[in-house]
Amino acid sequence: MCTKTTHIDRTAHEPRDNSLYTLLISGIIPITPTIRLFHLSPPPCPSPVPQQPIHFLPGQWVDLYYPPFPPHQKPGGFTITSPPSSLPNYIELAIQSAPSNPPAAYLWKEPPESLLNTPVRVRIGGSFTYPPPPSTAYKKVIFVAGGVGINPIMGMLSHIASLPALEKSKKEVVVLYGMKDSDGVIQAGTTAQALFLDRIAGLFAGEDGLRGGVELFLTGSGSKGGEAGGTGDQVIQAHGVKLPFTKRRIVLGDLEEAIGAGKDEAAVYICGVPSMTDELVEGLTSPTPKGLGMDKRRVLCEKWW
Repeated sequence: MCTKTTHIDRTAHEPRDNSLYTLLISGIIPITPTIRLFHLSPPPCPSPVPQQPIHFLPGQWVDLYYPPFPPHQKPGGFTITSPPSSLPNYIELAIQSAPSNPPAAYLWKEPPESLLNTPVRVRIGGSFTYPPPPSTAYKKVIFVAGGVGINPIMGMLSHIASLPALEKSKKEVVVLYGMKDSDGVIQAGTTAQALFLDRIAGLFAGEDGLRGGVELFLTGSGSKGGEAGGTGDQVIQAHGVKLPFTKRRIVLGDLEEAIGAGKDEAAVYICGVPSMTDELVEGLTSPTPKGLGMDKRRVLCEKWW
């Protein structure tokens, strides 16, 4: 496993925008005891320092610099969880409390209101983006997330949901979302404790919602390792959307079932812990019968470690 410890070192090989944008912290929203959403907005016009409009692709992240912007400051890396259509109003970042990480510690200082309307500087980067390469025609897209690996996928899902109805209806979207539920509150129906789960369910709600579904995999107290594919018959709901869950981790069989017979018409996005990502990517792309034999161009993953 990679031993590089800073965001800038871990992502040195990734593409980056040349532009550095100054944005203002326009909103701070606590969503769990350890995660806050930050809305960063372009300065009002006319800006003291003119800059080009900011652009990004679903799934990208930012290098974030914070005041007083000392020379040689090492930025933090945070994923954009909003779709490009949220601009020009704001971009959204989900930031976990991490006292040992200076950029995160700065953004988590108390009281949160003291940060409102203060500047940060960001640079857009990353290659884990939606849609897949133009050469990869697809009718179904499977998103696989473990824990905070849901962050880039949240931006991608929101983007698909923002597309015109006809274009959106042409794609089937399946989300396999693994998370810890040690105290059992999620399986009891408290979906607010799961990062972005309420928002994701809302994207599938109603006649205009995404076509497909969400399956949950809960680990912790009472969960099993499990090797079989498929989900259990236990279900919770949010926004009227059924969310079946199984008390075990995600395994290759779950992806095989989600992909179905059309592996040459599917794209798979994976973002999670190293062991999960490596295991699933290898299983998807290894030749049959050991693996599913998918074209490697159809399997995209984010390796942030």
